Amino acid sequence: MEKVKDSLGGFTLPELIITTAILAIILGIATPSWQRWTENSAQRTLINEYHTLFSFARWSAASHRRLVTVCPLSTQNRCVDDWQRPISVFFDSNNDKQPDDNRILRKVALKSALFNTTSRTGGKGYFQFNPNGMIHGATGSLILCPSRTEGTRMSYMAINKGGRFRVEHDNDEDRIIKLPWGPMITCSP
Repeated sequence: MEKVKDSLGGFTLPELIITTAILAIILGIATPSWQRWTENSAQRTLINEYHTLFSFARWSAASHRRLVTVCPLSTQNRCVDDWQRPISVFFDSNNDKQPDDNRILRKVALKSALFNTTSRTGGKGYFQFNPNGMIHGATGSLILCPSRTEGTRMSYMAINKGGRFRVEHDNDEDRIIKLPWGPMITCSP
């Protein structure tokens, strides 16, 4: 009988220790990068969804030549300033901040565990577009604040008088955005 040579190709203990150490180092480097990428991706997605929602509202107002309101609604179908709730777009011909005939054109839940949204609308909690697609009444903005206190940038999303959406970011991640005309926008820790 011929002797069969053992060719299992096993690892020695030092090889296993070195391989394990290298994998631990790689995971230690990759995990924060993966977390940052996930947060940045969630932030971009939220901003794009807000942009789409406001663009739809502006288009609806201009194409149907009617007043359109964008806001979170209470259980009584009235605008409330709680942007963690689903956001509705609706015709509001009589300007009572309630959907005409209880008809909602679009309703979107833009909630994320990674970010909180607050409004800067002077306490009114809604945005309106006139029949020309421009802002009806005062302009306003939304602030997208990260849930974590460090390592993620905040975003300031404004609607200008012409009804256009724009975004500014806190690129140094200090939770403060200084607007070109002076005001400081912050996320409270």
